[in-house]
Amino acid sequence: MSSTPNRAKDNPKLRERAISDGKKSLYLEYYISSTRTPKRDGQGNQMFYTSGKMAGKPMFEIKHNRRKEELKLYLYSKPRTAEERAHNKNTLTRAQQIRNEREQEFLTRTMGYSIAKSSDNLMPCFESYVETYTKQDIRNIRLALNRFKDFLRASYPACVMPKTDRECERIRDEWEELHAGVYGRHEINPNEFYLFRLNPRQFTEGMVREFVSYLQEHSTGSGAATAFERFKKIVRNVAKAGYMAVNPCEDVVCKRNECFSKEILSADEIKALQRTHMHGENPNIRRAFLFTLYTGVRWCDVKELRFANIDYQNRTLKFEQAKTKGRSSRSVVEMPIMEEVLLHIVGRPEEQGKSPGDLIFSLPSHTMCLKSLRRWCKKAGIEKHITWHCGRHSFATNLLENGANVKVVADLLGHSGLEYVERYVHAIDESKRRALESLPKLEF
Repeated sequence: MSSTPNRAKDNPKLRERAISDGKKSLYLEYYISSTRTPKRDGQGNQMFYTSGKMAGKPMFEIKHNRRKEELKLYLYSKPRTAEERAHNKNTLTRAQQIRNEREQEFLTRTMGYSIAKSSDNLMPCFESYVETYTKQDIRNIRLALNRFKDFLRASYPACVMPKTDRECERIRDEWEELHAGVYGRHEINPNEFYLFRLNPRQFTEGMVREFVSYLQEHSTGSGAATAFERFKKIVRNVAKAGYMAVNPCEDVVCKRNECFSKEILSADEIKALQRTHMHGENPNIRRAFLFTLYTGVRWCDVKELRFANIDYQNRTLKFEQAKTKGRSSRSVVEMPIMEEVLLHIVGRPEEQGKSPGDLIFSLPSHTMCLKSLRRWCKKAGIEKHITWHCGRHSFATNLLENGANVKVVADLLGHSGLEYVERYVHAIDESKRRALESLPKLEF
């Protein structure tokens, strides 16, 4: 496994290669350009796609032009001591710093674009922060920036310029070539067809408050607050780097909607799911979602669980949450498991011809699992919009409805506080109030 993490758009990329003394040498790989030439058959005739969305379109051969730069930094291939592991960690940090510096130099030299602190456009600063972001919530960080771009398109058209027809055509061609013959649906990000300019003098607290209003009008549940929290993180780091004299987000708050909006599966609906089977169903998907309903474990953790995480003698599950790993002292969760869950959902590894280190559930992609779940719910007669995370919410809500203590539920979910669990309590209280109001009116 490579120890040099890279993002798709990194240029240069940090690479490694084995050398003779049992170490690995680090180097940078620059992507310079690519040339596209028509693909021809043995008689020299132009070749065309014969099926799929590309049917009838010409085929091309793409040749990439790259160059390498040796960093003269080395890693231990198999570190055995604390000193060797510390050496690898420090060396990787230094190599990543060099890569970031080289990337800025490369952009300035080849594209004439720099995010100098005197810049009159903040958008490249925001985009640079997102592209070099390495934590697990990168998807939400990128989504927050895209929502800000959507806001600019809707409210500040002067900040938005469409790219030239040639640039748009190039983006479409590259996208079609990249996804030709790939299974599934794909969409081009509309933000790629626009250039965004945001002068620091324009980016005021008033604009930020307008952005919050835009998010609240175009979001459901806690979506607005989540997007704004991630956007504030982008702005805070860009301001800290010296690109803004004042952070206009500092005193702006986007309140969370206390009304819990996620769909919940009741006990009867869970029983209906258990009774429902589909032709050609994936048993791992079925078992994994039922496991979530009875443990509250997130999708990102369920797909990584191994038999070694189960203590069969004491009927407990112990694992580290991916969402809070390295960021919270409460990231490790240890919880009891019902005997029925162990017997009918998990099973023992030796009974399945597996070892303790094997995955409990061998799952396909999240998209495939979600599609399968929704077909399953539909066949069971459940009309709700159910996602994998609804299993976690259902677990918590059903426990509270049956009298479980809020602190106990928070511990089972792996929360360090009671804030999130109390939302389930509000949802239960609201459902009770609606139930009482549904009674016939008294007439005197």
